Parts: sequence; structure tokens; C-alpha cells
Amino acid sequence: MNYTDIDARPTTQTERRKAMTEQPKNYTGGPSLEQRFRQYLSAFDGKKKDFSKVEHLFDALFHKDFFETTNNSQHQQTVSREQTKAIHAMYFAMGTRATLIHYRRIGLHTIDISYHLFNDQVDVLVRQLSSRMQNSIVRTQQVSCRKVALDDDGKKSFTIDETECSAFLYMKARFSVEY
Repeated sequence: MNYTDIDARPTTQTERRKAMTEQPKNYTGGPSLEQRFRQYLSAFDGKKKDFSKVEHLFDALFHKDFFETTNNSQHQQTVSREQTKAIHAMYFAMGTRATLIHYRRIGLHTIDISYHLFNDQVDVLVRQLSSRMQNSIVRTQQVSCRKVALDDDGKKSFTIDETECSAFLYMKARFSVEY
């Protein structure tokens, strides 16, 4: 008997009854990308911690081929996944707190994310466009970053580093899907 014969044969009464009473199986792919992002950001709770305790959250959120493009003084810099991991480890060691400002899907594979990181030494406000692939972040283009260095008393000093990418780079990051 070939597959055509199986498809063409009439359905038996037993098969119909089984199909009607059988409950559909729910296959969930686990938490969504937004849920994983919020979970990772909530790990920045202001307590100093070793990165090894949250590394599994980082690995679940960022694709193995992840890279980030940042804007520094009129030129772009590419940051690898390992460099990003080292930066995040430093923020965890400093006892950084994080607040999500917005998380918006603006395209099929693009997410507009803005968040605030702060601790005793630095206050950073970041906005970035992230490209997703296989339910993880594969690429991030920094749109703007405002970093304020704090003095020893925790008061704001006048060391402000603010970068913003041009409209061209923003639109290129917004509409390009590079995998």
C-alpha cells in the first residue's frame, strides 16, 4: 500500500471518533524573546553578583553569532558577543540596576528597545534596534546612548558622553535584516 492509497481511503468510524475526542497537543516554544529580555534585565537588581549566576540568561537571550554596532565620536564600532558579555559582567559586578523604558516590535525581525542602567558610578540611557533570529537577539544597532559619570558621592558630575547615530544609519538599521 502506498501513501496515495492511505490518503484516498475513506476515514473509518473509529478514526473519526478518535479524532473528535483526542485533545490537541499544545506545543510551546518556551518563553518569548520579550519575556527573556525582561527576565535578563530584571537580573540587574542592584546587587553585586558574579556573572556566572546569570550567564544562562545571557546565553538564552543572545544568539551565538551576536554582534553589536555602537556609535563612538562619529564612527561606528562593532562589539562581539564575548565583549558584550564582559561589559555586562562588569555591570553586574558594580551592582547595576536596570529599568526598561520601552520594548516595541517595529518590524518582522526588528525590535526597538530602550532601557536605563544605573549604579554608584555611572548612569546610562540606551536606545537600540535589535534584530532577532530563532527567538534570540542576533544583532544590535545602537541608536542613542547617554552616559553620565558620577563622582564618588553619587552626585552627577559634568562628564556626559552622548552619542546618537545619524538618520541614515537609523533607517539602515531599521529596515535591513542582516543575518
